[in-house]
Amino acid sequence: MSHDYDAFYRGAPLAPGLKHNGIPWDIGRAQPAIADLDYHGDVLDLGCGLGDNAAYLASRGLNVTAVDSSPTAISQARQRFPDSAVRFAVADATDLSEFPACFDTVLSCSVFHCLDETDRVRHLKALHRATRRDAVLHLITFSDRRLHGLPSPFPLSAQDVRNPLSDNGWTITEFTETTLLAAGATMVALFDAVGRTPRDRTELACWQVRATRQ
Repeated sequence: MSHDYDAFYRGAPLAPGLKHNGIPWDIGRAQPAIADLDYHGDVLDLGCGLGDNAAYLASRGLNVTAVDSSPTAISQARQRFPDSAVRFAVADATDLSEFPACFDTVLSCSVFHCLDETDRVRHLKALHRATRRDAVLHLITFSDRRLHGLPSPFPLSAQDVRNPLSDNGWTITEFTETTLLAAGATMVALFDAVGRTPRDRTELACWQVRATRQ
């Protein structure tokens, strides 16, 4: 990853010259985009951040393990959801060697676009090793579309997403458009760049992919 996300969770800017105004993806609840996806068996929430998505899934009776590369994020997630059944752990999304063939469903939300091209392949191969036969992957990542004139950070084209999946052990069964919500006050630089006023809850354009393990 090109950014130090653990330092970001501790209050450092994500990039030089950017003021730290909070965590953009911390909206205080689960992302609406994950609610209607199909989950079964043992579930992995990858790049769980502060844990809202994982806690929501666990509240539905699912058996959830949630991992993030940031120890600070995992610590804060445990503090935020002390009574949740979620198993929070620190793990590298491009490795996951501590979870061999452990999961039937994976939620990878807002991780793929944070990785460079090489690490995206490592990420998908790691997920293949960490999942069981016929496992389902739900991947949500920023797209290169503009929504209401606002670009998504770290934009990826459809082929940027399709090709690595198809080449690394995953069969795409659905490829659609969705949005993720962000805290607009934390994204002032992005709004300034396009001459718009920040909104409290900002929708960002994403690809939503369902794929099955080959």
